[in-house]
Amino acid sequence: MNTILIATDFSEASRNGAAYGFQLARAFDSKIILFNAYMAMPVTVTEIPANVIADDLNKYTQQQLQLEARSIIGRSKVTVETICKEGPAADNILEIAKEKHAGLIVAGMKEGDKGVRKMLGSTATELARRTRIPMVIVPEKAKYTDISSIALANQSDADPYADNHLLDLIQEIAGKFHSKLYLVRVAKNRVKAAYETLNRPFKLIRMMESLDPAYGAIEGKRIPEALNHFIEGYHIHMLAMLPHQHSLLERWFMKSATRSMVFETRIPLLILPDLHIEKKDHKRFQKEAWR
Repeated sequence: MNTILIATDFSEASRNGAAYGFQLARAFDSKIILFNAYMAMPVTVTEIPANVIADDLNKYTQQQLQLEARSIIGRSKVTVETICKEGPAADNILEIAKEKHAGLIVAGMKEGDKGVRKMLGSTATELARRTRIPMVIVPEKAKYTDISSIALANQSDADPYADNHLLDLIQEIAGKFHSKLYLVRVAKNRVKAAYETLNRPFKLIRMMESLDPAYGAIEGKRIPEALNHFIEGYHIHMLAMLPHQHSLLERWFMKSATRSMVFETRIPLLILPDLHIEKKDHKRFQKEAWR
């Protein structure tokens, strides 16, 4: 994790996320990219050239980034590069993160009523759905603490084509903080919970073998409520998910009722995408072609 990209819109929620990302950068001795995507407003005064307005907005945004960087970093010796770019937030965040070889994206999540959260959280949920770089979503009230416990939510075992390095970041974080790892499934009732407890995700467990993960199923009709209850009971400091592989995340992101986990988590949420999803799909195509 040599470089961490921290996305900010200068809100209190994003400043809290930036503070969290800064503490992670200190722990891993990582470089920080502090990034803001801005949108130029339409200009109705035709005498003013549009490029002048865009240049002024760029300069203003750079100044704000510099102020935010100084307020978060203080006197600490952490390398920070500030970048701003005009255009859609999610597109630009993913583009800059790839260009700068970021090992992690960090973004804050604002709290509020359901309607407001869905509107303001659209960038975070779009990033979570599209990113090929690990990402941490930090709730507005979540404060940094050493990550001594991690819960990896799963509804099925790792895909047969999953890359062996899929969980490297969890291994890196757990190694740094000597974290306890829990593999957790959510079942609707006791019978299904008992079945899931027996139906262990053997590939995931093998991938995490060096961390000696604990595995179990918890009962709950609503996934966010069940996981938040587990998080509170076991003092979990980070929740991790695999969005592009497992039905659990499809249920969270593809259906509006369950997609709310991004907004309802009370602790930092680590999204671990399948970095080789295109290669995996190609292998599946080749295999199916011979049937």
